[in-house]
Amino acid sequence: MSATRCIAPAVLAMLAVLAALPLRADVTAYAAGDIGECDGPAAASAAARTAHLITEGAAVLVLGDTSYPSATPATIARCYGPTWGRFRPSSFVVPGNHDYVHGTSRDFLDYFGERNPGRTYFRAPLGDWWVIGLDSNIDGARLARQQAWLEQELKAIDGDGRCIVALWHHALFSTGLHSGDGARMAPAWRALDAAGADLVLSGHEHFYESFDPRDADGRPSAAGIREFVVGTGGASLRDWSLSANHRDYARLYGVLELQLAADHYSYRFLGVDGTARDAGGGRCRRAPRPG
Repeated sequence: MSATRCIAPAVLAMLAVLAALPLRADVTAYAAGDIGECDGPAAASAAARTAHLITEGAAVLVLGDTSYPSATPATIARCYGPTWGRFRPSSFVVPGNHDYVHGTSRDFLDYFGERNPGRTYFRAPLGDWWVIGLDSNIDGARLARQQAWLEQELKAIDGDGRCIVALWHHALFSTGLHSGDGARMAPAWRALDAAGADLVLSGHEHFYESFDPRDADGRPSAAGIREFVVGTGGASLRDWSLSANHRDYARLYGVLELQLAADHYSYRFLGVDGTARDAGGGRCRRAPRPG
């Protein structure tokens, strides 16, 4: 008698169902913003040094300000393309203020827009997670349209059990010179908190800092969203923290490494000096509870 015939039909049916399910492995992602600034050859730039921290094949979360002084096609080709540009197929990118050239994001979208053609915000799957990218440069009617889109997207994925990481450039919370620049994103934060999002990643401040989770109103809460400011991708580290109201702070080029599993995440900040700091993690709020 064959081994297959010895297996109960119910077990065979269960194995067939499992075989049909999509296989999802844990995902490694690297995040930073404020990247391409090269006074000389791109290979000698800080962006080249941070790019070496990224594992080939990993997802890359780009938090705006891809090229300096402005992200024209020539500057992108000279400073971003030879460094972080090689990760473009696996990148999720939101625009920063330097990605708007003469008031338009056209050049940014021409280079990065495959994931969201014609629009600077998106929702995309990454393993068992959703990546939601938003544009923190817009205001007025455009910001209202983005907010309405966000709320509709969050409604569409309500109850699906996938964890959420959101990206935008201007941090809602920071202790640096640009504190307050992201105030317009407070409604987005509230909507994401209500939906059970876990992480918000931003740049704009040219340093690294992290915060313990906060609720919809920005108050410390274990059941809130954890924010990271990672403006350390390669642009000059010219900004400073003005207070100690953060979990951790570093004025150092580097990237945030994330391990994204189906029901939890872990993180650490990797510096180009070979250090790893500010490690931690948590369970996703949207993940089904065991039992």
